[in-house]
Formats: sequence, structure tokens, C-alpha cells
Amino acid sequence: MANTIKKDKINRANKSKSSENTGVILEANKPLSKSMLWKLQADFYSNQGPEAWIKGVVPQYITTNPYIANIYAKTVFGYCRDIASSDTFDVTTTIYIMELAAGVGRFTYTFLKRFLPMIEHSSLKGLKFKYIITDLAERNVTYWQNHSLLKPYFESGVLDCATFDMACDEELRLRYCGEVLREGELKNPLILIANYTFDSLPQDTFYVDKGELFEGLVTITSRGDQVDPEDQSILAGLDYDYTDEQIQGSSYYEDANMNEILLFYQDCLEDTAFSIPTVAISCINRLIKLSGDDIIVISTDKGYRNLSSMHNNYHPFLSKHGSISLTVNFHALELYFNSLGGKAIHSNYDHENVTMSLFLLSKRPHDFTETTLAYSEIVDHIGPDDFYIIKKAVIPHNKSLTTKELLTFLRYTVWDSRTFLEFYNTLLERISVEEDFPEDELITAIHNVWEHYFPIGEEGDLASCLGSLLAYFGHDIDAIKLYQSSLEFYGADAAVNYEIALCYYNLQELDKALEYIEKSLRIDPGFEESRKLKGIIEEM
Repeated sequence: MANTIKKDKINRANKSKSSENTGVILEANKPLSKSMLWKLQADFYSNQGPEAWIKGVVPQYITTNPYIANIYAKTVFGYCRDIASSDTFDVTTTIYIMELAAGVGRFTYTFLKRFLPMIEHSSLKGLKFKYIITDLAERNVTYWQNHSLLKPYFESGVLDCATFDMACDEELRLRYCGEVLREGELKNPLILIANYTFDSLPQDTFYVDKGELFEGLVTITSRGDQVDPEDQSILAGLDYDYTDEQIQGSSYYEDANMNEILLFYQDCLEDTAFSIPTVAISCINRLIKLSGDDIIVISTDKGYRNLSSMHNNYHPFLSKHGSISLTVNFHALELYFNSLGGKAIHSNYDHENVTMSLFLLSKRPHDFTETTLAYSEIVDHIGPDDFYIIKKAVIPHNKSLTTKELLTFLRYTVWDSRTFLEFYNTLLERISVEEDFPEDELITAIHNVWEHYFPIGEEGDLASCLGSLLAYFGHDIDAIKLYQSSLEFYGADAAVNYEIALCYYNLQELDKALEYIEKSLRIDPGFEESRKLKGIIEEM
């Protein structure tokens, strides 16, 4: 018989009150992983495609910035060193790096920017590897294939792409080379990257009370006319409530290892709810088979990494950001890997925003010293979450920092574009008035920031900002390249075309200058700066 959760638990779980809900029930008492919510989720990503990230609807910064990409590159590099040192490693075969739910592709680009030089300038030079970027949404795959900054990687053979449904797919059909990766065909381990991924996949939720195990069943209700006009998420106009139903027996799942996890939590938790990342486990299990029981999973997400972090939790709160996301039970993933003979490595301390965890399974007789060392040295010093916390603390005080300090911090971020834009106005104010302004250092920073940036046309035209600074310092040729990128990703713009024309004027390429003046005036016939520059050139 169903047993409704105590009222305070509902409030803490999702801040909704079932007693006040007078809407229409759309589905009642469903296992969370079987809810209609996940169809809405899949439709959202399929329909939105890259726009979900270009418009900033879905968060991505904390798991796609150059700092985290550098951490992953160093960790994967350590793993490759371990694999390459194994007696069973075949140097003629390819190591595959697979990214799940890659979205717009920003992490892919920033990772390759850091990883390729590491390989090229090390004892691993010549290592054969291929990075496979995947997503469920076909529109995202098309976007990657057409992106000008990814094309060189596709053409060189280090990058390929595929659609991949984490709920069911068992093989990979690579779009660029046409190869199909099936079970039994991989000769080397699979390196799997999952950032802000498992939190958006179906999960089940359970509750333990006095040694009894209950499943949390979700009911979805429409609020009718009571819709918040500001709510653009898939939950707009919907409420959700949980009900506990006692589980009888010990065979809830077909997978015996997952049932053992349930029994483990039943024995050691009290008055606490916990989740099981069912689709994440199923996906990893299929990829374990694909890799021949040789896999490393590196994941950064909002998650629980031990029992203490789950103490007195309640059924999942669904965070809304266009789509929905839930906190991931990394501890359950660890238990699952342990049941297969693998292991997990977590940070030694709690995190405020996200946690980065590593899961290892291998049939090779190896202790993965380099992998463990790389992970421990990086994550337990200043990991992705620490970086984000430090950055949030520094940015509000940027005006009180010296220019040298600003540029030093920018270098610390591995030339993060968002940090640069947050410093931009402060730098502009100082260029013409600060004695001994570090011009050369700023120009170097500009080139490095652009080198590590993956443009998608989001708010804040970085190319135009960087171009204006280079033009100010007389680097007109480089400024033109950046302005051209601005036009590529933001479309025709009278002001940007004028800036290009001005650069060509400074270079005394007057025909080119007139060409871009005309483009500027076709967009905005009244654009005064272009009209003036045209008059100056025609009078020469």
C-alpha cells in the first residue's frame, strides 16, 4: 500500500504542496526514471540544438572553460602514459576518447587545444588516438561538422562525431570516417568523458526508513492557468510530488549488482532518500562491453560522493534551466564499479558546486600510478570547483587589482575568455592613462585568450573586443582576422565592417577599405563613421 511522504519531506524535496495542488494529473505514481519528464527533456534538447547553449538557457561554463579542459587533458595524459607502459599495449592501434552529451562542442575544442601539445611534446609523440564527440541531438552533430574551428581536427583524423543515445545505443557510427565501433573491436581502453551529463539522465529515487526500503514514485500535475510567464523550462505549468511505496523482495532490478546497491543503502541509511543513476549505469555498462572491460570514466557534475553527503536527503529536487537536472549519486557509481572489480577516485573534500570523480575498470594488471597521481595532484589542490569559487571571489575586486595582477590571474585561468571579458572595461580604462602599461603582455594575453576560445555566437562578442584592442595598438592585420570571426559568428554588422575598413585604411589598402565601407553602409546607410571614412578616402 502506498505511503505518502511526510509533508515536510515534500516541501524540502521540491517545495510543492500536494494538498494545495488542484490541477489536472498528467501521470500518477510513476518510477522517476519512467516519468514523462524524460520525453520532455529529450524533446527539449532535440528542438533546441545548439541554441540551448548559444542563448545561455542551459549552463555550461563550469564544465567547459579552459581550466577544467586543462585538468582533463593532464588526467587523460597520465592515463595514456599508464596504458602505453603496459606490455599488452599495441602502439599500432587507436585509443578512443569519447565525450557524452557534448552539447555545442566547447569542451571538445578546449580539451584538444591542451591535450594535443602534451602528446606532441612528450614521449607519447605519435600515439594514435581519436576523440569522438557525441550527443543525442542531430542538430548538434551537424553544428560540429560545420564549425570552422573543428574542421581542421576532423580533417586531421584526431576528431570524429556520432549521435549516441545513452539510453540504448550499443555501437558508435562515426560520421566523418564512416567507421562503426562495435563490441569486441576496440583493442585499447575507452576513455569516457561525461560533464554535466548524468545529472540530466533518468534516475530512480528510493527512501529508507527503519530498515524498510521504499521507492519514490512521482506524480506530474498541470497547474492549468497558473503559469509563471518567466518560466521557460520544460516544467513550466507543471507541479511534481513524490509518494513512497514499499519495495518487497530483493530483485527490483534485473541487474544483480544494482540490487546489491539497494540492499547496501537499505542496511546503512536511515530516514534518508537516495537516487540510483539508472541510465548512467546502463550506458556505462554497454560501453564497458564495447571496450572489452577496459574503461576510464571522468565526470564532473553536481553529485554526492559518499554516504555522509547523502545523510537526511530527500527525493530529488528538479533544477530548472530550460531542461531539468538532478544531483548525481557518484557513490552509487562507485559501488557499481566496485562490484565489477573496478574502483573510483574522488576528491578528499566536499565541493560547493560540482564534484569531479574518476572511475576505473581494467582487465590489465596495472595500478594506474600516473592516472592516480595526475588526478590527485590536480583535483585535490585546485580542482574545477575550487577554480570557480576563486574566480567568483576575484572578479568583483578586479578594479582594485593592478594590471599585472589582472593579467597574472588571466594566465592562471588558462586564458579564460569569460574572465577576460569581465576584466575588459577595467583594462580599457587603464590603457591610455596608466604609466608603463604592460602593452606587450596584454597583446600576448589577447592571442592566448582567442586561441583557447570556441566561439558560438553567445552574448558578448569576444572577437570584436579583442580586435578593437589589437587595432588600438596598431596590430591591424591580426585585428582584421578577429573582426572577420565576429562577422562569421554574429552576422553582418555595420560597426564591425567599419572597423575592418579602418584597419585596411591604416594599412593603406584603400580598395579593401572602400569594400568594407560599402558593406557597412549597405547594412546602415546612415552609419556616420563609415560615411566620414569614405569621404576621406575619396578625397585622397
